[in-house]
Amino acid sequence: MKRKFLNPKAFAIATLRRASYRWPPRNEALARARVSRGVYKCEECGNLFKKKEIQLDHIDPVVPVTGFTNLDDFTYRLLCDASGYATICLTCHATKTKMENTARKILKPKKTRKKKK
Repeated sequence: MKRKFLNPKAFAIATLRRASYRWPPRNEALARARVSRGVYKCEECGNLFKKKEIQLDHIDPVVPVTGFTNLDDFTYRLLCDASGYATICLTCHATKTKMENTARKILKPKKTRKKKK
């Protein structure tokens, strides 16, 4: 049986992301946006949505537009306080994510090829 190569960094990132759903400030941010039972207000557009139509988004991206720095920085950005989250609708979240990804493509450092000798 072939053994797969284990990537400790990828394992740590995936584990931290799963654990972040139980982070107490995340629930505080969700409660802040609650208008009534099952109804939440989008912090971007101001419209009201059901719980399945909203998402919690980090105001400052977990992975900055300049790229991944280190695991400590990733952890502190992922597990921020309640003021670091924004409750936004799916449409606003898609728009924000698209802008961040475009910025990443623009700011991504170009890899230089090594010349063969």
